Amino acid sequence: MPSHMENTVKEVDNYAIVASFYDYLMRHVNYRRWYRFVADVLKRNHVPDTTLLEFACGTGNMLLYFAKAGWSVVGVDKSQAMLDVARWKLSEYQSSAQLYNGDMREERIYGEFAAVICLYDSINYCLDEQELQRTVLNMLNNLISGGVLIFDICTVNNCSNNFRNYTEKEFFGNKDYTRKAFFDVTTNQQVNEFWITSIPQNEIVFHEMHVQQIYRIDRVKEMIEEIGSCRIDGIFENYTRRPGLEKSDRVHFVITKL
Repeated sequence: MPSHMENTVKEVDNYAIVASFYDYLMRHVNYRRWYRFVADVLKRNHVPDTTLLEFACGTGNMLLYFAKAGWSVVGVDKSQAMLDVARWKLSEYQSSAQLYNGDMREERIYGEFAAVICLYDSINYCLDEQELQRTVLNMLNNLISGGVLIFDICTVNNCSNNFRNYTEKEFFGNKDYTRKAFFDVTTNQQVNEFWITSIPQNEIVFHEMHVQQIYRIDRVKEMIEEIGSCRIDGIFENYTRRPGLEKSDRVHFVITKL
């Protein structure tokens, strides 16, 4: 346990505090490359550069790329704190992006979009198969006929090799945080915990616990096929056109609504 655990610990919602340093935490992510991959997939699937909805849009990095490319974009995220960062970022660009506080797992229609995306293993926050299947269906229901859904999943291989027993301690701005990650091979659940203090007022330690369910590729494929009225056009390895396999770290699903 972190050394500051003798202080008062306050449980907070996912990303309530992490949002303030999320972009620093994810500074290793090549969002430009990720955008180019997604944009290329949409182009190859003849999706017009018109309307895009992103579930679990976070701090708006991907939305910003699409807005700059001329798309009309809408972002949805469960965390209001993450949306506040996204709103500031998009307003700096003077984007007309619309942002909504909402849970991707809840049935809700935000409009009819040419493209729907859900990236950075956000869909792994669905903790059982019924929840995941319902979430994918909800995403499809926000697409026009012929529209394309792209989401990615984290693999067992990635969790086992990179996050089975992982610890980092960092300072950013006025935040001191410790992150601990572990992977439960019996349940295939990935857990990321954060203990965060503000400097110099460090009497309270904020604690966030993030739990994700890690699914096998073939099972996700079966769940999509069970939905019907859609077609899997590709299962790709991280940012590439290579086939997505269990040995991959991340796998993207490309699905067309029929």
